[in-house]
Order: sequence, then C-alpha cells, then structure tokens
Amino acid sequence: MRVGTVVAGLLIATPLYAGELGAWLPAGQGSVACWSREYDAAHLASHPEQKVSQVALGLTFSAADADNRDRQQFALSASLRDGSHGTAVGECRAGDGAMICGLECDGGGIVVTSRGESVLVDLEQSGFIRLASECGADEGFVLEAGADDRQFLLHQLPADQCTGSLGELAKLQ
Repeated sequence: MRVGTVVAGLLIATPLYAGELGAWLPAGQGSVACWSREYDAAHLASHPEQKVSQVALGLTFSAADADNRDRQQFALSASLRDGSHGTAVGECRAGDGAMICGLECDGGGIVVTSRGESVLVDLEQSGFIRLASECGADEGFVLEAGADDRQFLLHQLPADQCTGSLGELAKLQ
C-alpha cells in the first residue's frame, strides 16, 4: 500500500455518536482515524467495470469554539484507473447505525458503516460524490455508484499515517 496516496477524512465522537459510531474516534481536538484500500491488478482484472483503483477515508474531531459547534469532518480520496485523482471534504452525522457524510453545493455523499476495524463506504444511497477542492471547482470528477463502484471495504491505518500523508486532513484540524 502506498501510504503517500492515502487521503484521510475526519469524525468526532460526541453524544451524537453514541455506541458504535462513538468508538471509531476518541473525542478530543485533532483526533484522527483513517482507512484505505488499494486494489491490485488481479482484483481490477476480475472487476473490469470498476473505475476506482485506490480509495481512502479519514475522520477528525474539531471541538466547538466561539464560532463553530463540535464538528465531525471527513475527507474521501479516490484514484481511478485512468490516473484521475480527487478529494472531497465535508461533514458527517449519525443515522441508523451508520455515519452519513455529505458535501455542500449538492456534491453528493457517502454512508459509512463499521465492519470491525474496517469500514464499508457506500455510494449507493446518494448515487455519487463530487471529488473536487470546492464548490464549482473545475478540477476533480464525480464518482458515481457504478456496477463495481458502489461499495468499498477499507482497512484501518495507524493514526500516524493519517496526517503525515494527507494535506486535507491537516487543514481541517
């Protein structure tokens, strides 16, 4: 796995994240957690419709201050077979045993569920997520829930690999 390409996203453990979701990330300013998966050539050969070659999710907690409430933030990064790469950054909330993460400007979103030390990132419910630096940006792309790009099982990385490899994560802290 290339740690340098890992993009992390962020989440907070607050009363909103009681139970299973609260266990993903300890409450505390700057807490981070991340998961990643890079698909090998054999996997991609057996899934010819899959566009995604690497995907990573990071979560962070940002405590309330005078201007903001506690925030659960995420960053999702994906690389495609054609060499395209994009990152989405937004906020998350709890919902029916899952974490629902979305973007402003109708940028879509993801639903994340726990699978032990892994997570399942699901595009099916929203149908897409826009991987771009900001609303209306020309760079990036829309990742749509396709035949082999609907769900991604990501594996947890050590916390020290989250911030060192992801500039977007450091900006959110």
